[in-house]
Amino acid sequence: QFMNSLDELLPKKLIPVIIELSGIVPRKKTGDITKSERERLVHLLKDLRLTVIGTRPISEAIITIGGVDLKQIDPKSMESKLIKGLFFAGEVLDIDGYTGGFNLQAAFSTGYVAGRNAALSK
Repeated sequence: QFMNSLDELLPKKLIPVIIELSGIVPRKKTGDITKSERERLVHLLKDLRLTVIGTRPISEAIITIGGVDLKQIDPKSMESKLIKGLFFAGEVLDIDGYTGGFNLQAAFSTGYVAGRNAALSK
């Protein structure tokens, strides 16, 4: 069935949306899908446009971006280039990307450098 063939390809919540937009009968056997239906499905999947209509509250955020610009920080000490004696570390920094779970290591490392240099600066 068409609806079952999408299980391995798409997130579960997206499947009913794609089925509805495709116009293909959900229980239709995949072998019975016509060439024009396949072409319509391919076009739909390749050119699906989504409009964001809202976001979850910041209290539920898993990831946020932004923070103190790294150009404003001395990376050897984590001290502000603008305000002497002000040090930054961890998630207050504008660091984002595909960290693969190493965001904690970035927080620990910058925290160590900032803390050590803040203590030495007194």
